[in-house]
Amino acid sequence: MTLTLRRSRSPFEVGVLLALGVLSIVSAVFFDQAATFTARQLPEPLGHIMYAGTAVAAGVALTGVWWRHDIAGLLIERIGLISLASWTLGYGLAVLAVSGARGIQFGGYMGAVAAMALVRAWQIGREARELSLVAGAAQRLKDESEGA
Repeated sequence: MTLTLRRSRSPFEVGVLLALGVLSIVSAVFFDQAATFTARQLPEPLGHIMYAGTAVAAGVALTGVWWRHDIAGLLIERIGLISLASWTLGYGLAVLAVSGARGIQFGGYMGAVAAMALVRAWQIGREARELSLVAGAAQRLKDESEGA
């Protein structure tokens, strides 16, 4: 008996992670040319650090998305999403602290990205528990059938 468990992947999630990763890399490397006005208002080198951290976190989450074989992919994705939530929330709060009311739109957007990353991380935790229960049950069935 072969048991194949498939995880669903939202193209929206993958697209947002990919866009955040690529745009953050470009903005970190070409900061003076590509960084947003609000990022350039942050104290030096905070804008660079925020972009780099966001890029790494998005990359870790995408690595987990494309990991195919076991529950490890889910957990890698979850680590990336929790890290992404930390970076984007920190970035949003820093923008609000520096820009005041002018930073509400961008800070709010970063806060929303952080919230959605945390929601997805929570969903992954639930999926991981369910997958481990199914995998354990499948192993017990296999052990019983081999022992009979």
